[in-house]
Amino acid sequence: MKKVWQIILCASLFMTMIFSSMPAFAEPKAIDDWHPAEGLYLRKNANGIPNGRIDVIIIKDFYMNPSVLVGVESRNYTGNSHEGSDMAPRIYIAGTMDASQVVLTKGYSDKRNPAPDPRILPPMTCVVYNATVNNKSITLTPQYFDGAKTKAMRTDPDLAGTYVWQGDYASPSAFMAMTWVRQQNPQLTGLEPGVDYRFEDNFVGDGIEKNYPGIGAIKPSYELKAYDGNRLIMAFLVSQDFKQIYRIKPDGDALLIYNSEGGVG
Repeated sequence: MKKVWQIILCASLFMTMIFSSMPAFAEPKAIDDWHPAEGLYLRKNANGIPNGRIDVIIIKDFYMNPSVLVGVESRNYTGNSHEGSDMAPRIYIAGTMDASQVVLTKGYSDKRNPAPDPRILPPMTCVVYNATVNNKSITLTPQYFDGAKTKAMRTDPDLAGTYVWQGDYASPSAFMAMTWVRQQNPQLTGLEPGVDYRFEDNFVGDGIEKNYPGIGAIKPSYELKAYDGNRLIMAFLVSQDFKQIYRIKPDGDALLIYNSEGGVG
């Protein structure tokens, strides 16, 4: 009888350990120990007005390995109206996230004075912020280059701060698509590492006809053209969900270079 009670007690302790280890909040669902939940994150000023956002999109390949794309926007606004925030100077920059940092390379800045006038960020832009992730927020902090913590890479407006998850409705962008193309194998993209190509972008929606030999419809998609100076090097079609990338040479030759479901070429 004593042995039976010992078995029951061990089973009870085991079940207690299982349930006590479950997260208190089931939403949003984190992918693993460090990845943020996919969706929209907002940073707010002292008045509760949004003055920054992070859009997180996660792509899993055929083997379920995740890649995290982010688009980060910061506005220079401390006021108390949504209209004021909408017209505030801003920066938007897209890139990738890993377990400790975001590396941001493609985007624009806009002083919005007296009217919106977005300008593409200069060539070879590379902004790095430390990133701390939990299940419902992302905190960006400057990455210092000296022990005294006086020298750091910062944008203007600064991207630093805590961004809180709002829902699973992230907004993709052409800058994310550019970043995703540059993450692929250079032997497949035909783009040399270390060369900052000038990109032109166009969104191919349902009402737009684009015909490339050998490519079926993958609309909606981002059409990107990479230039070295004024010379077209390569074009790409990136599906809006980032699950497919086609490379198109200047002569029209097309090749599927990325497919999250497997099978390229």
